[in-house]
Amino acid sequence: MLGELEISVFAAALIIDRDGILAEKACEVLGREATLRGDPAAVAVRLPGAAGFRAEAVQNAALSYRYVFAIAPDEIVDDSVLITIRCTSPDWPAADRMLRSLRVLTRSGRVATHAEFDEGPLLPVVPPRRG
Repeated sequence: MLGELEISVFAAALIIDRDGILAEKACEVLGREATLRGDPAAVAVRLPGAAGFRAEAVQNAALSYRYVFAIAPDEIVDDSVLITIRCTSPDWPAADRMLRSLRVLTRSGRVATHAEFDEGPLLPVVPPRRG
């Protein structure tokens, strides 16, 4: 197995401090996924139709690379999407393709889009911890 991708929805009031809530959720879930030294940092990301934060770590396990995305569409909503990726290498191409295929629907049923979506890789290399 090269990896696994898990998608779930979580409720969050995104009207106040949207970025803070999404960054906190990504770090919280990563803390449950991996043994961390210090506080994890979340970085801003854009996916097709949504934006949010990604936290990442390397765990001593069969699927050692862990990525957690907490994302939401730009319009005001009460729910967000949580994506957890566990994989054997830092740049699992299948996960990158699955993330790029994600489409977020708005309340009106239309697909949300971002004109400024970055075409670069979504799963950057995470250097392994030493020690």
